[in-house]
Amino acid sequence: MAHAYFNKRIKELGKKDIEVVSAGIAQIVNSPATEYAKDILKGEGADLSAHRSRSVNDEELKDSDLIFVMENRQRLYLITRYPNAADKIYLLKDFKKIGELSFSNEPDIPDPIGRDAEFYKKVFAVIKESIERVLKEI
Repeated sequence: MAHAYFNKRIKELGKKDIEVVSAGIAQIVNSPATEYAKDILKGEGADLSAHRSRSVNDEELKDSDLIFVMENRQRLYLITRYPNAADKIYLLKDFKKIGELSFSNEPDIPDPIGRDAEFYKKVFAVIKESIERVLKEI
């Protein structure tokens, strides 16, 4: 959901110098987005029908300027596995590149897989708010 919304907003803002890619740390690959996620993003004017999950790779991490994760466990996993990328890995919800960084009480954005439509909507609301904040920083 974050990938599709981020791309939609970047296009709307005319930011042609930013590329957003999506990858996970789980070994589950080539899975489509859930119907709940597709429906939510369709309502936002973004299309997730072609999305397929894939795993993060060394080359993308090396080439990335910023790496956003949803949960601290993902951040710790990436930092452990790719220590050279540690200074580019941020929790999406707590990203602040300029000025003082204040951490939220709950910095993780939970994975909605297996949950109901209402949970997906709540998660997407946090993702959307977080991305809008990131866009003001980059």
